[in-house]
Amino acid sequence: MNRSKKLLSIIFASSMLVTTVACSTDTKDKSTEKPKESPSQTAAASNSDPMAPYKETVEYSVVRSINQDPKFPAGESYEKNSYQDYVEKTLNVKGKLLWTAPSDGDQYAKKLSLDIASNKIPDMFSLEGQNIVSMLNTLEQWDMIEDLTPYFDKYASKKVKERYAANPYAFDTVKNGGKMMAIPYGMEKEQPMLVWVREDWRKKLNLPEPKTIDDIRQLSKAFTTQDPDGNGKNDTLGLVAQTNSMYSPAFDLHTLDAIYWADNAFPGTWMKDKDGKVKYGGIQPEAKQALATLRDMFKEGSLDKEYGLKDGGKTTEDVSSGRAGIVFEAWYAPYYPLGNTIYNNPNADWKAYPLLSTSGKLNVGSNPNPGGYMVVKKGFKHPELAIQLLNLSTEFQDKTIPELNDTNAKYEAAGTVAVAKHPQFLDLAVNDPALIYNQQKKYNDILAGKADKSILGPTEVQGLANIEAEMKNPLENVLKTNPSKDVLNAAIANRVGYLAYNNAMKVVTDNESNIVVTPNVFGGQTETMVKSWTDLQTLQKQTYLKIILGSQPLDSFDSFVTQWNSQGGDKITKEVQTEVDKRNK
Repeated sequence: MNRSKKLLSIIFASSMLVTTVACSTDTKDKSTEKPKESPSQTAAASNSDPMAPYKETVEYSVVRSINQDPKFPAGESYEKNSYQDYVEKTLNVKGKLLWTAPSDGDQYAKKLSLDIASNKIPDMFSLEGQNIVSMLNTLEQWDMIEDLTPYFDKYASKKVKERYAANPYAFDTVKNGGKMMAIPYGMEKEQPMLVWVREDWRKKLNLPEPKTIDDIRQLSKAFTTQDPDGNGKNDTLGLVAQTNSMYSPAFDLHTLDAIYWADNAFPGTWMKDKDGKVKYGGIQPEAKQALATLRDMFKEGSLDKEYGLKDGGKTTEDVSSGRAGIVFEAWYAPYYPLGNTIYNNPNADWKAYPLLSTSGKLNVGSNPNPGGYMVVKKGFKHPELAIQLLNLSTEFQDKTIPELNDTNAKYEAAGTVAVAKHPQFLDLAVNDPALIYNQQKKYNDILAGKADKSILGPTEVQGLANIEAEMKNPLENVLKTNPSKDVLNAAIANRVGYLAYNNAMKVVTDNESNIVVTPNVFGGQTETMVKSWTDLQTLQKQTYLKIILGSQPLDSFDSFVTQWNSQGGDKITKEVQTEVDKRNK
């Protein structure tokens, strides 16, 4: 077996776990299912206040995805922290965290899939990862989750409702027959996938700043072959990317979206052509062109030679250990995981660059699919509690709970990388979709002397403080003073905040007029999708990977398109067209 085929066999064997679990629904023993009728519901309080405490303590269980190796302020953990104490006292509830799992590499999603298959789910939990739509569909088909429509209407705060209303696609993927079967979260204005470069390596090798795909290829080959870390070993990598998310609808870690988008390809997107007809981006000629680019990159060594073997957990290890030189991520990457590189080696540095198309545009693919879904187990007596927790989580994020001012400050002081800054059992805060754009524009105006700090809200103060501290006393200067650990960590936190805002997000706002968004016009599931979409997605990913690794010729893309259409894709496209037409009436 040649090397490419070995790579393929390993990655596809491992990637089928979640799919296998999801597909097992057809053979589930219905006698083990939860009852279809919920027990009679008990209101949170007899008065009209939707956030009043329960008369008797309500117990609930959850599971949670986490960053790898999260750090807490001294004496705190996910199970016991100031925020959770506040929640339990305010609502008279008692939460139990059954387990946690890293979100990297779909570890959380895989563990959750096993719980779903064995019908051992907690009272409330989040669906995350590449298969959230199919997982939600499975839970609906098995009648395992509650309809949350009446609870959202009655218990969601005004702020939460207004923020959802700002996103026209917010509930498209969770409605089933008019019922709201989940609460989506993690939706924001479209963000470019930026090119993050080890800037200290680039400067050491005296290479130009990247502007095109060819520049990235040159940088990547140099990072791989020219010993940029100077240790005399052949142990550095250029561009690293995970295989599980070779293209991403949800801004996953270390995808190849920037390459696809620069080639005007949107492999996971339902989009409209110039005549308003719906088409699937994964079978368009632009996708074939992007695959040709990636195929050449893999062959020449400017794409990691182990591409095909790595999930997000492994690429995060490459980044954290300082081996990786280029990754594609959104503006917030310095907080996790790029900042890990700097904490492990304070002399390391990253810088974000835009990757423009041949026409000079910064292309962005958008998707109505959110970052995740919150669901409630069928039969849980208090489904409204999920909405109450959503309200509190949003206020905690906005720093508008006076009793938690010290908690907010404590978590800010703990650092910003791999830190549990969000200690909620269910981290479901709802942002204003345009929050980060508006925040960055305030920073730009303040730093340019066009406005003063009084325009900042409570959640925006720390970001500017990081920027100003780094500008006043850069990390390089701090290192020359032989600082204590606390002083060094504070300086690194300032650098991380500076990179996220005054580098990456400033790149975004500076290019805002140049951003071209290709919206995904459909994020739900049609009748044929329920039967065939998983197989079609597997077919697409297998074909793409084989082309990139060189085990299939580029022209096999054409036969893939024919096969995709004949195996349900053509019928699905017609169904999607019908659904889009209905919504637009």
